[in-house]
Amino acid sequence: MEKPCVLVVDDNKTNRDLYMDLLEMTPFGGIALDDGMRAVEMVHKYRPGLVLMDINLPGRSGMDVASDIITALGDDAPPILALTASALPDLIERLQAHGFAGLVSKPCGVSTFLEAVSWGMKGTSTDFKLF
Repeated sequence: MEKPCVLVVDDNKTNRDLYMDLLEMTPFGGIALDDGMRAVEMVHKYRPGLVLMDINLPGRSGMDVASDIITALGDDAPPILALTASALPDLIERLQAHGFAGLVSKPCGVSTFLEAVSWGMKGTSTDFKLF
């Protein structure tokens, strides 16, 4: 039986590699993408239980990609957590408007990352969560 999957979308290779290494500490597998252009296709194909999405991506922003995933999958869309170091004043409201379930501030510690993944993979909360 395959492990439940987390899709990681981040254009920074160091970050992607770190997140994939940290996922090895969990009971979940991981798939990494360096941009959001294929994210909707990958969510359809692999049905991850969680998407970790950098919001500053080349091509299409992570916010637009999250909206695409939610539009394409509707109620079947996995929770999407934003990964960002951005501190825009209206960021939380914008993330919520695009359908994000929460925000993981970069850089984050190992325990914070693992807590966010665990929370996201449960997929049961409707309240926006900050990590």
